[in-house]
Amino acid sequence: MLWQVKDFKGLTEADLDIAPGKISILTGVNSSGKSSVIQSLLLSAQSLHSEGPVALNGPLVRLGNAVDLVRESSATGSISLALDLLPGFDADPDADDSLLEVHLQAQYMLKPSSDNTNLQPQRLEISRSGGDENPLVASHANSRASDVREAMEVASRVKPSHALHLKSLLGSQSRQLRTYVVMQGLRPVAVVQLMKPEQIAFRYREAVQAFLQELPRERSKPSSPTGARTGRWPVLREFVQLLAEATATKDQRVQSLVDHVQKLRGRGILSFEPTWRGFSESQRSELIDVAVEMRARSPYVVLPIRGPHWRYGSTAMGLLENTLEGSLGSSLTAISMLSETLRDVADRVQYLGPLRDEPRVVWNHWNELARSLPVGTRGEYSAAVLSRSSDSNTTYTAPDGQIIRSSLANAVNDWLAYLDIGDAVSARSHGKLGVGLDLAVSGRVRDLTSVGVGVSQTLPLLVGVLAAPQGALFIVEQPELHLHPGVQARLADFLMTARPDMAIIIETHSDSFVTRVRRRVAENAIALDQVDIIFVEPDLTGSRARKLTLTEFGNLSEWPQGFLSSAEEDVRAILQANIRRTSGTSNAS
Repeated sequence: MLWQVKDFKGLTEADLDIAPGKISILTGVNSSGKSSVIQSLLLSAQSLHSEGPVALNGPLVRLGNAVDLVRESSATGSISLALDLLPGFDADPDADDSLLEVHLQAQYMLKPSSDNTNLQPQRLEISRSGGDENPLVASHANSRASDVREAMEVASRVKPSHALHLKSLLGSQSRQLRTYVVMQGLRPVAVVQLMKPEQIAFRYREAVQAFLQELPRERSKPSSPTGARTGRWPVLREFVQLLAEATATKDQRVQSLVDHVQKLRGRGILSFEPTWRGFSESQRSELIDVAVEMRARSPYVVLPIRGPHWRYGSTAMGLLENTLEGSLGSSLTAISMLSETLRDVADRVQYLGPLRDEPRVVWNHWNELARSLPVGTRGEYSAAVLSRSSDSNTTYTAPDGQIIRSSLANAVNDWLAYLDIGDAVSARSHGKLGVGLDLAVSGRVRDLTSVGVGVSQTLPLLVGVLAAPQGALFIVEQPELHLHPGVQARLADFLMTARPDMAIIIETHSDSFVTRVRRRVAENAIALDQVDIIFVEPDLTGSRARKLTLTEFGNLSEWPQGFLSSAEEDVRAILQANIRRTSGTSNAS
């Protein structure tokens, strides 16, 4: 599953595979752009959690002003984000399923907002893999400002941040006039089509007359003649609701129909058909006229993109909504797939930062963890998580390769012993002060202040990974800090094998870590296609991330300048110096 970012901060381009089971190891010199790759994911997850505009500053990452996030040499003056849409993801099981087995990719173009407080999508494109002559395109370009404001007002209940004009449909050259994809940050939340009242009246009259004429023949059919996903009952409810709203007006013509409307409402939708047949032709015509007039007072059509915002109390699907849905076809399915994929990515992200808390006797309790921070940014809630969830079961791979379902405490202790930094750890309440961690080492129990910094740096990683939800996308920066090279290598074993259901992204400077990964590939302990080693290297215009080829023998196709440590260069220099010394040619300079 591709995640791609371009022109973000100092980064020209980077690709990551974030599919479950994939391990991505980011390496490179300091300030090369490794953290920028990670921050693009954190920014997206943070924004999707916030249910608002793209959130530059929050619990996951703080990036400052929007203008500083666009690479200076960017040709478009924008940031590009792209991701693969998950096959089979669709918010509605009855919608067009022709795309569910097709590889689709969505790409955003993001620019700073006018007040520089957030990034706003200026363009959204959804296309089939390998390019598409007719992609779905929604863009801010050449949009009417008044239409944009109206579309956002129509969908105001979901607090939209902006709206993009739907320029073209997927796989088609046809266009929908005055049709907008309403966005909440990166997430599409609705499609809104604006019309003049007379257009609404004409289309609704035509559709409702056809529907009511077909009604007796539709008695056993689950859907309306328009092919709507919502069936006949929502359409009838819409019709009756329009009539009910009309009776609340002072219009004398409408008041004469109150009894008829009350009959339709009072007997329920299931009795609509016989009640409707009981009216005279002129009475039916009058009722249709009233419903048409009321529908024309809302000169728009709204198609919610089903998800957390529209799941409950959503706008009823009516006749014109059904018509628009049919016109959009696979494009609506693609937009729904994008919404679901974004939600999946945001829900999967779990993050642990590089600067973890120093050892303490007692850690604070927590009231509510921020989403995507399983143990806090600095691991500060590891003790609290272990205390509250120590008996919760988790499925993991033990150091000996067995797949085990056991308590979180047992899982942590299994890997703690393998890392050889302790025998077992347990959480102990200190009342109002918080929670302490006791570590058993060689038969003695000590608090973490007595056993060195390495343990306190490693425990948050063990707890966070082992407690993470199924299929998570776990991101950790510099897991090797304060650890002996041997422990760094064993930590690589932990991250490669403990949770094969997860995707893991690791930013590291440790040659011991990478060497252990190469060894396990050579030993066939992990599959070659399970691991990507990605080198981020700066150049004159920005940094680029490229995948280093790893062979089945554990060899790398190249060892670029700045890749990991310079130990081999130092050893080579020592040998050369000693050769010169023993030969008497010169001293080391």
